[in-house]
Amino acid sequence: MKDKTGLGLGYRMLWRLEYAGLTVFGPAQVTTQGDPKSRLRLERAQRVKAAHEQQGTTPPQEVLDVIARDGGPEPFHVRNRAR
Repeated sequence: MKDKTGLGLGYRMLWRLEYAGLTVFGPAQVTTQGDPKSRLRLERAQRVKAAHEQQGTTPPQEVLDVIARDGGPEPFHVRNRAR
């Protein structure tokens, strides 16, 4: 994601380091909901979207696509934990 709105330099550097670490040392095969890299992308996209909303601008379509793709419903065991 190229948009850096609302993301400080420190956050971006740590995000890249964590993402690279997960690429090398992360789990082999998981579903989209359980994938730590997907969760990182989703968190970053949500931060960018929140910053755009605070500034009164529209986030790029790329950000909205990441949220739509990776921000699906929670896994079944998480959704039903409160019951």
